[in-house]
Amino acid sequence: MQTLRTLFAGAILAALAAGAAAQDFKNPIKIVVPFAPGGATDALARLLGPRLGKELSQTVVIENKPGASGQIGTAFVKTAAPDGSTFLLALDHSVVVVPLITPSAGYDAVRDFMPVGQVARFQWTFAVPLTSPAKTLPEFVEAVRQNPQLGNYGMPLIGGVPDIIGAAISRKAHVKMEAIAFGGSAQMMPQLIGGQLASGVTGEPEGVTMSRGGKVRILAISGGKRSALLPEVPTFEEQGFSGVNVSSFNAFFAPKGLPAPLAEKFNAALHSVLKDPEVQAKVQDMSLELAPTDLEQSAAELARSYRFWHAAKPTP
Repeated sequence: MQTLRTLFAGAILAALAAGAAAQDFKNPIKIVVPFAPGGATDALARLLGPRLGKELSQTVVIENKPGASGQIGTAFVKTAAPDGSTFLLALDHSVVVVPLITPSAGYDAVRDFMPVGQVARFQWTFAVPLTSPAKTLPEFVEAVRQNPQLGNYGMPLIGGVPDIIGAAISRKAHVKMEAIAFGGSAQMMPQLIGGQLASGVTGEPEGVTMSRGGKVRILAISGGKRSALLPEVPTFEEQGFSGVNVSSFNAFFAPKGLPAPLAEKFNAALHSVLKDPEVQAKVQDMSLELAPTDLEQSAAELARSYRFWHAAKPTP
């Protein structure tokens, strides 16, 4: 005969199970990309979105909300209902760095978002036009010493890793590097290729594409080791420019307050999608390194990024 305690325990477990089952995703699920169509983050969203929809038995739509280094789309997701209807696929830059350098952004990485799964990591490249005589970073620095106007370099967003790269070159070589911010790599790269910019910093996906296409020459890459995609390109550290052992990541975020069962379901679906050999091959073709995380790892990565950039005090 069942004891009263056993009956109560069974009832509680049944109620919890029913509550978890009652929590499901809204249909359709919206994935917001805070950048214009055509970039690496947008390509990731369009690769993963339909597959996530299949895993979750929901329709997934991709919505681009570009502007202000990802600020507009990110702020939009912050104000969305935490009910499983809206997710953000963004760079750590948009979520973490932008509100540190632009308080008017109106959101905070830790306070306003729940990370629900990292997708990939990438490093940053420093490139010059093919017409540049500089074949190495030291040669480029010497050219800037001879002609300070060559110290103007392009970057696809405000602040963050590109600022750190410019500061590292200035500090080590005692030359003045002045950043010119663009509204994304798609706007910056044509001016770099055409020689209107003496140099430029961009994410590894765009850098690798332009380099392999014979359009730019990459002189250095961020991070603690050379990229498997650019094994011939030395890191900044190798060339004596310290402080550039940094990388960035793409991850999914939800508005703070998303119920734990939905976060767990989304993360499990993402893991399943990222195990697909076809997805893995396509992500590699984008010059990205797959780096999936569970919910605990996602939260730890966001906290680490927040601490790093808060200490770095990035400036626009």
